[in-house]
Amino acid sequence: MNPRINRRKVVNRRAFLYGAGGVAIGLPFLEGLPERSAWAADAQPIFTFFMCAACGVEPKRFWPASTGALSGLLASGKAVDALADLSKDLLIVKGINFPLTGPTGCGHAQGLSQALTGKTPTGNGSQATATGPSVDFVISQVVNPMGTDPMTLYAGNLKNGFIADRLSFDASSKVRASVDNPYKLYQKLTGLASPAGSGGGTAGTGSTGTGGTGGSNPLAEELVKKRNSVNDLVRAELNSLMQNPKLSAADVQRLKQHFDAIRDSENTMMQMGTQMATIGCTLDGIDTSVYDALSTWKYNATNVPNGGIENIVDLHMGLVALAFACDYNRTGTLQWGDGTDHTIYQVPSNTTLGNWNFHYISHRTQSDGAVGSNSTAEAAHAEIDQLRMKTLASSFKHFADRGLQNNAIVLWTNHVAEGNHTMRNVPFILWGNGGGLLKQGQYVDAAGANNAQLYNTIITAATGMASPNFGSSSGKDIAAVKA
Repeated sequence: MNPRINRRKVVNRRAFLYGAGGVAIGLPFLEGLPERSAWAADAQPIFTFFMCAACGVEPKRFWPASTGALSGLLASGKAVDALADLSKDLLIVKGINFPLTGPTGCGHAQGLSQALTGKTPTGNGSQATATGPSVDFVISQVVNPMGTDPMTLYAGNLKNGFIADRLSFDASSKVRASVDNPYKLYQKLTGLASPAGSGGGTAGTGSTGTGGTGGSNPLAEELVKKRNSVNDLVRAELNSLMQNPKLSAADVQRLKQHFDAIRDSENTMMQMGTQMATIGCTLDGIDTSVYDALSTWKYNATNVPNGGIENIVDLHMGLVALAFACDYNRTGTLQWGDGTDHTIYQVPSNTTLGNWNFHYISHRTQSDGAVGSNSTAEAAHAEIDQLRMKTLASSFKHFADRGLQNNAIVLWTNHVAEGNHTMRNVPFILWGNGGGLLKQGQYVDAAGANNAQLYNTIITAATGMASPNFGSSSGKDIAAVKA
């Protein structure tokens, strides 16, 4: 599939008429304008984000006990139990294989190179690389305004010296460089988002948040009382637009109905004294002091619990949720851990081992090459899985707090299935229904389908392509994941 075929002409969904004081009104879909929205008048963007963790899972203590509704499954002492509070918006999928199902040498770079491309990689060892574009890049070429590239993030030791970042690939199968410091994304977003507590956001959980939607917001109420109609402020621009000869009679009628509806809404707000709270593009829930403190941060595992990786993941994801709410970008990736991850996780069983690095733990022996059977290392891997699932739950919650359940798919996977480098039954966990296309609240079996087939469904949700033929999918998708 050529990702540039049938690429839509797009304008950012935050396209406005501006009046005095910068007050703005969003425009409806207008068929007569030369550049039209990528989204129909009754549709909104579907945002996608892809997370790939390192070194597999300990399968006996990771998966739910059986397939079926998650509401009764996430209470059995498994790692995924940490996601229980989010179960209604989750889809957990087992039985997905990578195209190359077993390594030819060190499998970590091979796993990373096919985790999001859905194609058998080329080469082996630390130099293995992709043979096609990754799903985030393909989606970005269709949905991102002005051809913006996907956000490409990293949590770990980016300068690890063996397998560098290797997750997102462009149309030429060239790896796209990632950003490991959340401060860099934070800088780009602070100019787009409304200040915390401005009345433009809800459900914030950080120290600068408004604390939720309950009760009235005096600042917002005062704004409603004092403001003149936005229609009046943009009247000149509105009249000019409605006289544009490129607009059809239907366009003119659509504009009139749009602004009548805004007037009705304003009258209702005046009568009810509403707080005008809308979930989305505000700094509510973002502790700005934490991000400001990262301005000179560089990875350093010395005396930092778990190498700081889990914290960096959570900080990245808080910003990704904000980026989606502000429509700064509609897709991206996060590599969660290094190819051969030498992070030392402070979990109880690892203390007993004498603090092995994660790669050794995943191999069950103190070796980057051999595979052992140390039972304490196996227990330590299960404890790391539990820790990572808690981080994943916190990550998903950032998107839930901004009301993106119906407008996003956030996917978590791994670059190998478990420590022996197999690439069969690789774990996949998805949050959000992608506009209603995905099942929710379920644990399903993909019965040996490959990951490219799952990505076909996600590409359809994000772009509207009816029959994408991504990676090694042969044009197929996975019926078990579809609503």
